Amino acid sequence: MQSDWDRSAAAWIAAQGDEGDFSRRRVLDAPMLQRVTQARPDRVLDLGCGEGRFCRKLAEQGYDVTGLDPTAALLAQAEARGGTRYVTGRAEALPFSDGSFDMVVSYLSLLDIEGIDAALDEVARVLTPGGHFLIANLAGIATAADIKGGGWEALPDGGRRIIIRHYLESRAMQSEWKGISVTN
Repeated sequence: MQSDWDRSAAAWIAAQGDEGDFSRRRVLDAPMLQRVTQARPDRVLDLGCGEGRFCRKLAEQGYDVTGLDPTAALLAQAEARGGTRYVTGRAEALPFSDGSFDMVVSYLSLLDIEGIDAALDEVARVLTPGGHFLIANLAGIATAADIKGGGWEALPDGGRRIIIRHYLESRAMQSEWKGISVTN
């Protein structure tokens, strides 16, 4: 069965280009790279590396990086662009020995992992004692706001408030943009 990411891989690759989208370039890259630098890991796993953009950034900084993703088309693009080694696999069953990495990076990928509890157990298993798990994830407000319903409610005084539902509830949500259609 083909996954959302298998169906959306070409659109994702086109949307990201060589440098990633605005939020990655202008918001997330600098603090993510800074935190990797502060931790000074020897071996890094990029969990859900997609087309390998962040792996290449880390490799350019001299880190020993392994990218992991279950989507063949994204990994083929990553391998074509080079920069490090890439492995096909799922976060819920990592194909690495215990204590293989000093740092695991999840750059907006946890939201795409259906078996999140198993994935978190696997991350703990492959980290060295004292290793670091660096996570960039969507803020709860982004996924709890009623965006499709307009996101806002009119108040009697003419003001507005954002509608938040199910803030702490884990659930699937379909996201679509630029030809990409995935379930987070």
